[in-house]
Amino acid sequence: MCRWWLCLVIAVIASRPAEAGERPIAGFRVRGDSKLTERTLAYLARIELGQLIDETDIPQLTQALVSSELFETVTVTLEDTPEGVLVVATLDDKHSWIVAPTLYLLPGKRAVGVGYAENNLAGRNEKLLLYGQYGNRESLVFGTYLDPSVRGTRLTWRFDLYGYHRVNDEYANRPDAPTSDEILRTSTATFLGAGALLGRNLAWWLVGDLRFRGAYVFYTRTRSPERDLRAPQTDGWDVTVQARLTLDRRGHRFGVTWGPYVQLMLESTVPGLDDFGYQMGLLRAYYSWRLFEAHQLELRTNLQVGRHLPFHEELTLGGVADLRGYEIDRFRGDRRALVRAEYSVPLAQWNWLALRGIGFWDAGYMAYRNRRPGGDRDYLETQRDGASWFRNDVGAGLRVYLKSIVLPLLGLDIAYGIESRKPQVYFELGLTDF
Repeated sequence: MCRWWLCLVIAVIASRPAEAGERPIAGFRVRGDSKLTERTLAYLARIELGQLIDETDIPQLTQALVSSELFETVTVTLEDTPEGVLVVATLDDKHSWIVAPTLYLLPGKRAVGVGYAENNLAGRNEKLLLYGQYGNRESLVFGTYLDPSVRGTRLTWRFDLYGYHRVNDEYANRPDAPTSDEILRTSTATFLGAGALLGRNLAWWLVGDLRFRGAYVFYTRTRSPERDLRAPQTDGWDVTVQARLTLDRRGHRFGVTWGPYVQLMLESTVPGLDDFGYQMGLLRAYYSWRLFEAHQLELRTNLQVGRHLPFHEELTLGGVADLRGYEIDRFRGDRRALVRAEYSVPLAQWNWLALRGIGFWDAGYMAYRNRRPGGDRDYLETQRDGASWFRNDVGAGLRVYLKSIVLPLLGLDIAYGIESRKPQVYFELGLTDF
């Protein structure tokens, strides 16, 4: 038996009279040059069997399908049947998969690689990414599979394998020398891990999930220009559980995004399985505005707090993901705040190619407030509790899109660090994610 209030709600919904022209959805059909399954059509259009619908809902259904970024063209019609209406989508798929070489030219880092990305596996909106990279500072390999709607249900799952071999520079970042690039220690870390995620779609715009992740981390080389230093962290097992809640009501239309995105993540190690014993919390929020049809203004904020973080999990600031006017991972700590404002405009467009220009401002704060106890983490003299840094940059960039490909294929950013008083250049060709 249901509770009285739940029964009342169900009765009210069931007894609601259909508005003029509204009829229940009796089925779905996919036509045109598309491999999309009918079950996935319902998921992407954010509708279900039995839902009341009429012609006034067509623009909303069309935008939902366009927002998936899987199709070059979308046409939605309703066809009458004795049981209700069929939702018919005539679709022209984008090229959902790509095999491509990559080239990354970042401050102090160069890398080449090859990747395979599938954005609509078997027409079910499943995602598969396989990638390998060799670089002078970082080599990595990873594979990820994501099903956002398992067998058409509200469940979602993801599986991933990840490994890297990375050279880490720890900068002095002395408060009285903001323009100095002095490095106090360089160490090489290897990380081998895997993870599994299970979640539920609470609404088309709200997902909650849990992820179990395990990895082994070890250090093979440490050097310093001044004296012998031991590795920044002891080797060990890193096993955690992550809980996330993600709100994503953004719309997408041919390279332009609008709407809110908010994510809360809490992470803790698993006692008895883990060697490090740390906790972390993350809150990030984005909001994008679509202006003049093809312009975009986006604001991003990111707040992150850690407790007793090991070296390989310390928060970092600097690089393409946050503070583009500074070297990658220039600042380290366990408290981080980030603000980014970015404006994007169309520059040129042909039948198959689109160029967009961007202007941006990034600002970031990093601090040590709750370092690890016990001595397994070897901190430098400038990494004391209470140390903090605040930095800004401004810059401009270019993005290149192919209309028939889901992902942008080229990105170029030039940023000027206001406190460092010098520029940084970031170039990505292939699987681009700025």
